[in-house]
Amino acid sequence: MLNYCIGNQWQRMKKAGLVEIPERMVVYGFRHFFAFNCLTHNLPITDVAEWMDHRSLGITFKIYRHLMPGSIGRAAKVLNVDLAA
Repeated sequence: MLNYCIGNQWQRMKKAGLVEIPERMVVYGFRHFFAFNCLTHNLPITDVAEWMDHRSLGITFKIYRHLMPGSIGRAAKVLNVDLAA
């Protein structure tokens, strides 16, 4: 319901010309913007998945995996150091 209300407000603002909104910009894009910023600032993907209301972590990982380059390598280093101690 909230998504519907926000979409209606968005369309009214565009039609009224209250703000300059690029033609192809849609409200849904803000979800990706939010997730992108969270993940590129190293917030846990588990939290992002919950905030995005994804049914599983796998959905979030599949969509946003490319935003976490080197995460497997970093995890291996952390685990290697901790296991060697």
